[in-house]
Amino acid sequence: MNDQANTKCQSECHQDDINVTNSTERKLGKRMFTLSLTFVVIMLMLFSGNFILQTLSATGITALDSGTQANETRSTSASESNVIASHIAQPPLWQDDSKSVSIDEYINQNQVSQNIIDKKQRVMLEPELIDFTANLQAKVVPSKASLVIDALSVWGISPLPEVAHSTFLRTPNGNVIGVYVEKTIAERLSSSYQLNTSISFQAYRLYNYAKGPRLLLVGVKSAQKRADPLTKKSIELLNKVSTNTED
Repeated sequence: MNDQANTKCQSECHQDDINVTNSTERKLGKRMFTLSLTFVVIMLMLFSGNFILQTLSATGITALDSGTQANETRSTSASESNVIASHIAQPPLWQDDSKSVSIDEYINQNQVSQNIIDKKQRVMLEPELIDFTANLQAKVVPSKASLVIDALSVWGISPLPEVAHSTFLRTPNGNVIGVYVEKTIAERLSSSYQLNTSISFQAYRLYNYAKGPRLLLVGVKSAQKRADPLTKKSIELLNKVSTNTED
């Protein structure tokens, strides 16, 4: 009886050893499979990364280059805006980058529709620097200029110019237009130019409204052409316009 019991115990113990061995082998097999799979994945990632970098390098495109180009674009746009802002806020007596126009033709080209006129609306436009010849029709006088500030603020111009004066100009065709005048130019016109004097002006177009383009004078110099005599038409037009140019 004892011999049979011992034999049975030895058999069961042997079977347990076999089970433990098989379990250990399975665990080791799983670990080896996991390690092998991880190694394969890492190699694929490295290969893919090198391939992408080589492709980008071959085409001349890199993430750094893209970021640099974006920064350069933003920097250029900011610089251009700063140049416009500085010219408007602190203009010299004459700038070199203006567009020469016939003021009468320019007025005709910047008319608004009857619908906008009826609604007493304005078409806000990006400031455009032009130069033209016209006669100084009236003395420079103090004037409200809140619309100038509103028009420039739309385009983010900062710092804003000092504008608190206005006057009237007579075009070669006899049209009389009201204009705003920047502080430095207002002082120069008042001290150095007489009425009915033909002058070369530089101005920013701020917006279009019922009477055509609204201009802000930012540059002035003597014109070579003599002033035309005051015509009957211009006198009649001058009598019709208001001394307040806040339109």
